[in-house]
Amino acid sequence: MKKVVYLPLDERPCNYDYPIQLASIAKKDIEFVTISQEKLGLKKRPAEHQNITQFLFDACADADYLILAIDTLLYGGIIPSRLHEFDEEQLTTRLNEIKVLKEKNPKLKIFAYHLIMRCPSYSSNDEEPDYYATCGREIHLCGHYQHLSQTKELTKQEREEKEKIEQILQKEENQIAIKDYLHRRKINLNMNLKTLDFVSEGIIDFLIIPQDDSAPYGYTAMDQMLLRDKIFEKHLEFKAYMYPDADAVCNTLLARAINQINQRCPSVFIRYNSSNEGMLIPLYEDRNVSETIKYHILAANGRVSYDILDCDLVCMVNLPSDHMQEAVLQDQHFMQYQINRNLIESIEYIDYLIQKNKPVIVADIAYANGGDKELISLLKTKGLLYKINAYAGWNTSSNTLGTCIPHGMIQFQYGKNQQHYDFLALRYLEDVGYMSIVRHQIHEEIKKEGMCWTLIDGVKGKVSQRITKALNEIKYLFEDETHTIEILDNYQPWNRLFETGLKVTLHQKKA
Repeated sequence: MKKVVYLPLDERPCNYDYPIQLASIAKKDIEFVTISQEKLGLKKRPAEHQNITQFLFDACADADYLILAIDTLLYGGIIPSRLHEFDEEQLTTRLNEIKVLKEKNPKLKIFAYHLIMRCPSYSSNDEEPDYYATCGREIHLCGHYQHLSQTKELTKQEREEKEKIEQILQKEENQIAIKDYLHRRKINLNMNLKTLDFVSEGIIDFLIIPQDDSAPYGYTAMDQMLLRDKIFEKHLEFKAYMYPDADAVCNTLLARAINQINQRCPSVFIRYNSSNEGMLIPLYEDRNVSETIKYHILAANGRVSYDILDCDLVCMVNLPSDHMQEAVLQDQHFMQYQINRNLIESIEYIDYLIQKNKPVIVADIAYANGGDKELISLLKTKGLLYKINAYAGWNTSSNTLGTCIPHGMIQFQYGKNQQHYDFLALRYLEDVGYMSIVRHQIHEEIKKEGMCWTLIDGVKGKVSQRITKALNEIKYLFEDETHTIEILDNYQPWNRLFETGLKVTLHQKKA
């Protein structure tokens, strides 16, 4: 049995619970060890560094693999990485602790991930510094036009917009804000570059540099170019990947560890159900799905197959033909979801593949921030909900790909055990039931009561109870003639509606 140690990006279920649940599918072969959830931070409050280092040095002394969120080691979590006031010297001292871990246990394989600091396109301080509530959009656009002007001559309209943004940022309080923002960006970028040195020196065995909430132009894209230059300069192309994601990288690196433990490199055939064949840039990302998905497969220690007869798994990708929409709007029946996308053929082909004993992963990236209700209804009608090998449809396209592909690969090796079924049922109820149905309903209700999207009445308050009740009322949508879902627990991480902390189990109906 191999020991895999995991330091999460933060304490939310997507970063803490999902990897534990996926690792439990492979529990006969791996001992999965992670830090106590209470010792991680809480949203903007960073984890105490002493707790992090004590956990790492204790747990890694006899470990075989370490899945390491470097942002937690350096800053105390994903949100604190955008708020900290550390200088480069302090952060370098923390980064060097990875070197000491490797010296103490030379056989330890370190699979790490280190985010490029994001620059959201909207004004909100929910996950950013306080000033981002008033000038966040302008900071984003400042970076956008700075980058865009380096690549082409701006149009008259673009020049006018750029000048308007610059005028807004000339205000004294906004000058202070952007100075603080760019100072932190520079420090974080320098730490990204130093992490690449650790890859070059063999201290980190494999690194993913994910981009959260990315765009084709802007500060994040410019940082990406500098990091890519260093990857090329150091010849690290096979050891350091860079692609959109954040909260699902943990799953990808877990699958990589399990595949390496079992000396497996699963081959995945990619099949799209829309005419664009993956040539679509999803919301919150900077490149076509067709290229991002290849990195998700490679990073999990798989390979892309171009022969459906000779592959281990088929990944069915649900996409619109053009212009991705938010899941909450899907009842408006946009044309790009009705024309040049053939869901019926996809479902029939999934059925055919399963009859031929070919494992199927369903990557539901038709919408952002929730699953496709029509897709799930058709899967249920054909009796396929619990015959497919993996499903996801949450948040961003890459969050989904970084969940269903690792799940499918792990399940492929360990079969359809109870842990697999529980995680599959969770995906249906959370990704479609909560994100695409219940969340919007509850949001409309609580607005009338003086609450909002980012602030409700507690992690286990009355809103959480209403969410549980609403999910119990619609869970039949994700059940079939032989399976029922039981909700074991639910809470609202970070005291908001964006995510939910569901625990479910899938029961087999008695004859």
